[in-house]
Amino acid sequence: MNKKLKIIDIQSHFLPEKWIYEVSKRNDYPKLQKITDDKWLIHGSEYDKLPYHTKKSGIDINAKLKEMDETGIEMTILTLSPPGPDNISDGKEADRLAKISNDGIAEIISCYPNRFRGVANLGYGNMEDSIKELNRCIDELNFVGLQVYPYARGDMGIDDVSFRPIFRILEEKGIPLILHPGSPINKDYASYKMGPLLGYWFDDAMAMMKLILSGLFEELPNLKVICPHVWSVLPYLIDRIDIQVSRFPEFFAGNIKKAPSEYLKNVFTDCNNFSTDTLKFAIHKMGGVNKMMFGSDSPFVEAKFVANLILELGLSNEDIEKIFYNNAKELFKIGDII
Repeated sequence: MNKKLKIIDIQSHFLPEKWIYEVSKRNDYPKLQKITDDKWLIHGSEYDKLPYHTKKSGIDINAKLKEMDETGIEMTILTLSPPGPDNISDGKEADRLAKISNDGIAEIISCYPNRFRGVANLGYGNMEDSIKELNRCIDELNFVGLQVYPYARGDMGIDDVSFRPIFRILEEKGIPLILHPGSPINKDYASYKMGPLLGYWFDDAMAMMKLILSGLFEELPNLKVICPHVWSVLPYLIDRIDIQVSRFPEFFAGNIKKAPSEYLKNVFTDCNNFSTDTLKFAIHKMGGVNKMMFGSDSPFVEAKFVANLILELGLSNEDIEKIFYNNAKELFKIGDII
């Protein structure tokens, strides 16, 4: 890795100690199941299980820092690993655990203020309480984003109007909404572990399209949204989506005034992917690198692997710097990193 290149990692997950303690006591989802001393399973729903290695960078902050140093990552935008507190059926408990998860992230930042920034998670058990918690995270904890899962509040959907006050706050304060796969409620995802194999990225895409088709960006045109994983599968499907919307406007276009692809031009993404061919296509299809940032998806993907993909693309130094550093610095309003 070129030591002169600064990197800000916008998708890197962690389980704070207090969150682990609370979730480990649970008998309902989400819950943790210990397999060995260094491996757990995270159960988000009856259809969703994620393997989690406790000695890696998802639970040990020293391992996280070591990975960052080895990859050249100066700063990480730290997010809670899925599943989040919104997956809890008891609304009061969801809101309580959301605060615990946010406090856990904030404690890490207080110890390493030059290496981390925080992203909030909310429980949505009571929307007024969630609004207060979001304002606390932004105004008191200085968090720089809100992570939302496609299945927040179960099958209601984040395009529901009940989420609009949350999104309005983000727009007013210039704080990005960060989509990320959560725990599916689709039983088909349990077959052959279809969720982590490929389903999560379709969840990202469907959530993004629901936000567009709901008219969210007509109501909140300045809302900043990050659709992860190189815009998910949308680069491959956007032509079909545009054509279908134009052919059947009575079904799809009741809340929008432009083609869906026009709204996507203002949606940010991270570069987390698994081949240079895919990255090249997505960059070409979606109009360049101005909306792309570095995202490792650590600890589920090695940060150095993703960084090397970017370096192997044959991009100009200016474009590499945009992906690694400049775009994230501007979006998250981060000062110069020494």
